Amino acid sequence: MIRNVNPPGVTPEQRCSLEIEDILSMETFVRPGSIAVSPNGRQLAITVQSHSRRRYGGSIFLPTGIPPWLEGSEIWIVEVESGNCHNLTPNWGTSFRPSWSPDGSSLAFYSDKNGTAQLWIWECGTEQLYPACDSVIQSYPPALKVPPRWTPDSKQIVFTLPPKTRSGEKDESKAASLEASVRIFRSIPKIADEGKTDFMPQSSSRFLANIGVVTIATGEVKKLEPQFYPLGFLISPDGTTAAVMSFQGLESVESGQFLFNLYLLPLSGEPPRCLAECIQLKYDSEFSWSPDGRYIAYTTDGPKALGELFIVSVTSGSVRNLTAEKGVQLRSKCGSRSAPLLWSEDSRNLFCVSGANLWQISMTEDGAIRKVTDGLSVIRIIRSSEAQTVWSPDNGQSIIVQTYQVQSKQEGFARIDLKNGEATQLIEENYLYDIDLNIDVAPDTKRIFYIAEDRTHPADVWKADASFQSRRQLTRLNPKIERVNFGEAQIVSWKTFDGRDLQGVLLLPASYVSGERYPLITKVYGGSFLSDQLNYFGVSGSSYDNMYLLTTSGYAVFLPDLPIKTHSPIQELTEIVLSGVDRVIDLGIVDAERLGIMGHSYGGYCVNGIITQTSRFRAAVSSASICNLVSFYGFLTEEGDSGISWVETGQGRMGGSLWEQRERYIENSPVFHLDKVETPLLLIYGELDSSAAGQAGEMFSGLRRLDKKVVLACYLGEDHSPGSWRYPNAVDFWQRVLAWFDEHLKF
Repeated sequence: MIRNVNPPGVTPEQRCSLEIEDILSMETFVRPGSIAVSPNGRQLAITVQSHSRRRYGGSIFLPTGIPPWLEGSEIWIVEVESGNCHNLTPNWGTSFRPSWSPDGSSLAFYSDKNGTAQLWIWECGTEQLYPACDSVIQSYPPALKVPPRWTPDSKQIVFTLPPKTRSGEKDESKAASLEASVRIFRSIPKIADEGKTDFMPQSSSRFLANIGVVTIATGEVKKLEPQFYPLGFLISPDGTTAAVMSFQGLESVESGQFLFNLYLLPLSGEPPRCLAECIQLKYDSEFSWSPDGRYIAYTTDGPKALGELFIVSVTSGSVRNLTAEKGVQLRSKCGSRSAPLLWSEDSRNLFCVSGANLWQISMTEDGAIRKVTDGLSVIRIIRSSEAQTVWSPDNGQSIIVQTYQVQSKQEGFARIDLKNGEATQLIEENYLYDIDLNIDVAPDTKRIFYIAEDRTHPADVWKADASFQSRRQLTRLNPKIERVNFGEAQIVSWKTFDGRDLQGVLLLPASYVSGERYPLITKVYGGSFLSDQLNYFGVSGSSYDNMYLLTTSGYAVFLPDLPIKTHSPIQELTEIVLSGVDRVIDLGIVDAERLGIMGHSYGGYCVNGIITQTSRFRAAVSSASICNLVSFYGFLTEEGDSGISWVETGQGRMGGSLWEQRERYIENSPVFHLDKVETPLLLIYGELDSSAAGQAGEMFSGLRRLDKKVVLACYLGEDHSPGSWRYPNAVDFWQRVLAWFDEHLKF
C-alpha cells in the first residue's frame, strides 16, 4: 500500500534549493520543556536555539558550566493576544529553563551571561534583569529537566548548587603536589540481600549537587546539606520542604537498573529524612506530591522493574504498593518518555498514561484501579506546566489528553469523560506535538498552549480554547524555510521475508519528475519505528539531522521501521531493510543500482553490519558507531563505566554475557566480517566520543588492511552527537556526507 501524505500549499513554484546553513540557522525549541505561560495567561516564555550560535562543542560542560547541548539557547517573551515576540536574552550566551513566580511578578531562569551559569530574575513590571545571587548553579542534569522551583509565596527559589570540583575538572593543588597519580577501579559485589547497593558508576559524580535556597529580596543563599545525586526535586505544597530523588547506584553491572532513594529535605536547614530506599527508576523518571501534602507517588521503571505504583506517606514513611494489590502493572508515560503521576485537585485520585491508555487510581481504602480508556491511543494528559495535578476544563468532570493514530500517524486531542470513559475527539490532524516539548495551560482563561509542526512546517507555538474550535498560531520562527519545496512523502507498506507487515516513509526528491528514477538513501536505526517521524519537520527528531538536505540535493530517502525480535540483530535488520528497499524499487521511483545507506550511533552499527551482509549499497555513511561487541563489552571509560549492560540487555541485544554467548557476539560484530564488505564507507566520529573513537579505528584499520575503500573523519573537540557540535563542524559534517553520496551515487 502507498499513501500520499503531503500538506496542502506546496507548489512547484517554490524554490527547491536548501543550503546546509538554512537548516542549521533555524530557530528550534529546546528540549525538554520550552513553553511557560504566565499565571495570568497573558505572556509566554519560550526557549529557542539555533545551531549557528554554537561556538564551543565539547563534552559534559562548556567553559561556563553549561551542558553543550544547551549552547546558544535564548529566552523569548511572547505576548499572547498580539503574538509579538521579543528576545529577553539577546547575545547573552546560553539562557534556559524559565519559570514564572506564582504571583506572576517575576520570571526566573538560568543563564551564563556573566561567564558562569547563574540563576537570573526578570521583573515583569520594571523589566529589570539581574542575577538572583552570586552562586553558580549545578547545570547537569537537574537544571536540564527541572526549572528553578519557586516557593508558593514567591519569596524564595530552590535550585541546585555544584560541588567544589566538578567531575573532569582538575584540582590544581593536587596536580601540583608530589603525590602519586593513580586511578583505582574495584569490582564491587552485586546488590546485597538487604536491598542496598554500593555499585556507583563513577560518571554519576557529575550529578553531585547541593540543594540551595535563595531569598529573592536579599540574594542570600542557604546551602542545604548533605549533597545528593538528584534525579529531580519537588517543593511541598506548603513550601517548607523539598522532596529529592537521589541516585544510589546500579543493581548490578549487567542489569542497567538504576536505584534511587527518596528524601525529605526541610528548607529550614534541618537534616533530611529518607522516605524510601532502592527505588527502581530510569534517569528520566518522575514523581509527584499530592496537593494535600500527605503523599508522594511514583511508578517503578527500568529493565528490571515490574511497573509498580507506590505511594509514600510523608508523615509516617509507610510505603504502599497499589498495583501489587490488584495484579496490574503501570509505568507512567508520556509517549515513550516517563511522566509524573497526576493528582486530582482533592488528592482523592491519581491519573497516568500507561500502555497507551488512561488509568485512574483511587486513594480510598480499596485502592481501586480503573482503565478509563480502551481502544483510544493516548500519549499524555494535558496539565499546567510543572503542575502535579490534572487540568479539567469543567471542574473535574473531564480531562483532555493527546492522542495518536498508529496507521495514519495523525495526532490530536480528545476530551475524556471521567464518569463513563467516553472519549470525544476534539481535533485530529497531520501534525506532531512533540512529547519532548511540553504543553501548558492558563487555568484562568482555559487556554491551551502547545507546539506543533508538520513535515514541511517547522515547530511553532499555537493556542487553543478547551474545545479546539478556536485555534491560532502565535509564533512564526522560520518564515524563510516556508518558501522551500522539500518534495512529497509517501507511507509505504510491505511484507518482510518472515511475513511481518511493516511501514516506512519514502521522501521523493524535491525536483521529482514522474517516470524518472533517482538514487535512494536509506536511513536506518534498529529497533525504531521511523515512520512515526513522518510529521516531524525534516522527518527527523533532531534539528540537525534534516532529511530535506538530501531530498533537495536530488535524492529519494527511505526511512523504514526496523523492529528487532531476535538476538541476531544484524541478520534480521539486513532482511528487513532489503525487503523494504525492494518494495520501494518496485514503485518505479528509484534506481536499483544507486542505493546508499546511512545511520548514526546504533544506526551506524546497523550500517556497519548490513554492509557485511550485502553488496547492494553503493555508498554508506556510519557515524558515532560501534563495530565490535567484544571490545565494546570490555571498554572501560576513564570514570570506570563499561558497555556490559548495553551489550547484554540494552541495544546490543545479546541476551547474556560474552562467555555465555561467544558465537553470538562474533556473529553480530561487523569487524569480524569485513572481508565481505564491498560498499565504500565513510566513518565519522567526534574525538571526545571515546567509545566510538576506538570502534571507528577498528573498522577503518580492518578495511584498510583488506584494501577496501574507506574514509575516516574525526572531528576534534566534539562528542557523540553532531547536534551539539560547533557550527563549522556541523556544516562540514553535512558537506562530507553529501559529497560522499554524490561521488558514488550520481552517475
